[in-house]
Amino acid sequence: MPRPENITEEKIRQYDEIIDKSFINSFLLKDPVIREVCYAGRYLSEKLLELNCPEDVVGQILFTAGKLSFGHDPWEIHLDLLSKFIDGTLEFEVDTEDSQHLS
Repeated sequence: MPRPENITEEKIRQYDEIIDKSFINSFLLKDPVIREVCYAGRYLSEKLLELNCPEDVVGQILFTAGKLSFGHDPWEIHLDLLSKFIDGTLEFEVDTEDSQHLS
C-alpha cells in the first residue's frame, strides 16, 4: 500500500492526532491496514472540503471509499473517487427514500 509521494510523515502525524481523538481507544486502529484506510480517508476528506464539497456528500464518499477499500489498496480507491469527483464522473444514485448513495 504505497502512499502518494505528497503524503509526508508530518502529515501522517497530524492524521494520527485527528484519528486518535476521533476514535477513542478503538482496538481496530491498531491494525495497520485499518489505520491506512483512515489516513487515506483523512486525505480524501481534506481534498473534498477544499473543493467545497458539501459535508454530507463528503461523508457519503468517505463511507463508500471505506467499503470499497476492503481487500484493495485504500489509497488507490480513495484517490480514484477523488479523481472522479474532480472530473465530474462520480455518480450518485437515489434510493427509494430519496437519500443519495454513490454508485
